[in-house]
Amino acid sequence: LLAGRRLARLRDRFGVELQLAAFFAEPTAAGLAGHIESAGESGPPLVAFEWQPGEPVPLSFAQERLWFLDRLDGASPVYNLPSGLRLAGRLDVAVLAGALSEITRRHAALRTAFAEREGRPVQVIAPPAPFPLPLVDLSGLAAAEPEVRRLAIAEALRPFDLQRGPVLRATLLRLGEAEHAVLFTLHHIAGDAWSVGVLTQEVAALYRAFAAGRPSLLPELPVQYADYARWQRAWLQGEALENRLAFWRGALAGVATLQLPADRPRPLLQTFRGAAHAMTLAPVKPPGGTTMFMALLAGLTALLHRWADQDDVAVG
Repeated sequence: LLAGRRLARLRDRFGVELQLAAFFAEPTAAGLAGHIESAGESGPPLVAFEWQPGEPVPLSFAQERLWFLDRLDGASPVYNLPSGLRLAGRLDVAVLAGALSEITRRHAALRTAFAEREGRPVQVIAPPAPFPLPLVDLSGLAAAEPEVRRLAIAEALRPFDLQRGPVLRATLLRLGEAEHAVLFTLHHIAGDAWSVGVLTQEVAALYRAFAAGRPSLLPELPVQYADYARWQRAWLQGEALENRLAFWRGALAGVATLQLPADRPRPLLQTFRGAAHAMTLAPVKPPGGTTMFMALLAGLTALLHRWADQDDVAVG
């Protein structure tokens, strides 16, 4: 994640698109400078765009993948991103609801639905509106934790309707006079794990400001995700798109599907009926120049190679 942030800053500063591999291959500024000089342009500048009411907004390529899977498999919780917050102390529910309303006003992606026009998906951005925050009172229960867990699991497994929206939900649980929990569920088409951290930080900042009678201190966003989608679509077309497609067609040519020895046949449609096994790994410092993620990915790939007896292993 830190390397990704550095590459984003280099893209903004020099207008070039570097691969993550270049960052790990060149640990010095001098080495990266060579990549910057030889890199191609990263497209036109990303700027805010004035959308007209009712104007169809294109999806980014990442959004279109998730929209396609939603249309293919139907409503599913597979791409839900659930999270939760424990709140200690007296809570002003109206202030919290106001903070969430400000967040959805601030981030247009959170009030976006995904419709279909002439066989193509488009973003439909709704105007800002009060954010619904249903309250479930568990303060009368002798032991509330089992019910909190049940509600959290049920909320995390509730699918989204992408065609109607919204793509963010929240439920407030009252556990006592000075104890609450908030369950958030965000669809991956509108954010990722990093977005969940941003959501948590902004909820805290806005709640503090509004509870003290102050306006939001968060700066207005220079661009929205819809602006990024339009920028990406305008850039990645024609030769720029074909060059990238040709690279990946070549890189993935001849890579066979992983044939793992399994005790059950692979279903035509994924059922996601599996199990989880937790383990604790002893603290290990990876070799210099690698991260723990890289070491674990290398170990997983070696294991899959051994089980499937295949030299080419594609891990997504």
